[in-house]
Amino acid sequence: MRSLEDAANSFQGSIDSAPRQIAAAGLAGAIFWADAFTRLGSAIATLYVLVLLMASDRISRTLLVAWSTGCAALTLTAFGIAHGRDANIDAIGRMIVSLGAVAVTTGMLFHRQVMDARVARERRRHEEMLNSLAVAIWEHDFTPVAAAIDAVRASGVSDLRAFLDANPGFVVATRALVQITDVNETALEMMGVPTKQAFFQRLSDFLPETDESFYDCILAIDERREMFQAETRMITASGEMIDVIVAFSLSPDRCLHSVPGSILDNRQRKRLESTIEGTRQELDKVQRSAALGAMSASIAHEINQPLSAIQSFSNAALRWMERDEPDLEEVRASLVGLRSAVVNVYEVMQRVRNLVGSSRTETAPVNLRSLICDTVSFANRDAETQGAKLLFTHAANDVVVMGDRILLKHLLLNLITNAMQAMEEMKRGEKLIEISLWARGDEARITIRDQGPGLAGVAEDRQFEPFFTTKPGGMGLGLSICRSIVELHEGNISLSNHPEGGAKVALSLPVGMPCDPIPA
Repeated sequence: MRSLEDAANSFQGSIDSAPRQIAAAGLAGAIFWADAFTRLGSAIATLYVLVLLMASDRISRTLLVAWSTGCAALTLTAFGIAHGRDANIDAIGRMIVSLGAVAVTTGMLFHRQVMDARVARERRRHEEMLNSLAVAIWEHDFTPVAAAIDAVRASGVSDLRAFLDANPGFVVATRALVQITDVNETALEMMGVPTKQAFFQRLSDFLPETDESFYDCILAIDERREMFQAETRMITASGEMIDVIVAFSLSPDRCLHSVPGSILDNRQRKRLESTIEGTRQELDKVQRSAALGAMSASIAHEINQPLSAIQSFSNAALRWMERDEPDLEEVRASLVGLRSAVVNVYEVMQRVRNLVGSSRTETAPVNLRSLICDTVSFANRDAETQGAKLLFTHAANDVVVMGDRILLKHLLLNLITNAMQAMEEMKRGEKLIEISLWARGDEARITIRDQGPGLAGVAEDRQFEPFFTTKPGGMGLGLSICRSIVELHEGNISLSNHPEGGAKVALSLPVGMPCDPIPA
């Protein structure tokens, strides 16, 4: 198919160059007459080179060979007429030089045809590649804009941005100077123009009067930026306003006479963003509905521990009151604990609602050592009831983080409760929960280890999954809420088996203030 197209182009070229070939034939006749019927001593036949150059424009190789052969034949014929058998050595030398000139010229013309064909193929390949791109490409001639900027600079303007702000008409005038020199098929399709000849000739033809992107383009040309990119709107042939992204290079080594630019149709992205936004709003509604259920389940789960503490303190108060000699100090201590547990119920409900909902938590400096001591003191009553012992060790006097004290306390209570539940089947006195705290660099580490059976057959990626539990009657929300609290404080939590038995929970939180290590 390509060879047929080349042949057709060659034939058409031969037709188009017919006037040149007629003129070449006339010149060849004149050279032949002068060579054959005059007695000029010079090598007139070398002028056939001019005939070949004149006739070779846009002709086939076969026709070029014919012209070359004809010039050689005319040279020999003229030599025979002019000299016959009486030719001397000088005449023979001139004839040989003329034939050599014709041969060399023919070879050079063959080479030029090969190079022209190669250039034509590369040009076609370049055009096909540009036309196959999904991005619109067109070339701009920015030389008039650069000349206008140079004129402004020459007039004494040093701050071009201030000049443009004070002279908006300059932006409009220079925009009208930019010519579009070439476009690809995608650009024609995007702008709704059928042919390149019908395409807009100037940049101002398709930019709205309200366009502000050319202001930055003038500055980019003045600065010769490596890359200029802007979002703007263009007017198609049908009058439709479309959103586009324009990008081209204005680097110092690039000629401003022909600057290719990429114009990306932004309508599809805008439609996609609109669809995504609609989907996101629908998803928000679904998530809010799901959050209501999750919040109810979370509150029901999280108040179990403080309710258990309330029951424990109230039972203890009754026992001390029912003695033959009531111990009022113990009763008072139990009532204080009861009041603290009631306050904790309220705080837990409020914080869980904030955690599951969209409210912000209250952050403040929290001393982890003090927090853990308070939490252990609060949980000791329930631990003693179950025959468990809490042991807290720390390697720093003050480890301070920024966070919500109530949420962090609730996090520790949740993990202590889980540890006690893991040791339910063990004998009293064997139940031990070890809590440790230390700081390393800008990170605080808390570990909570129990002496229970450990994790058996629980996939690591499901340990913190909501509603997943291995406990009979469990809701599967405790660890999920613990992870939410830790992530809210930009920390990490992990659950693993301890090498010496039992399970270990490791927490890491970013330190908010410098740590004060315990003296050795």
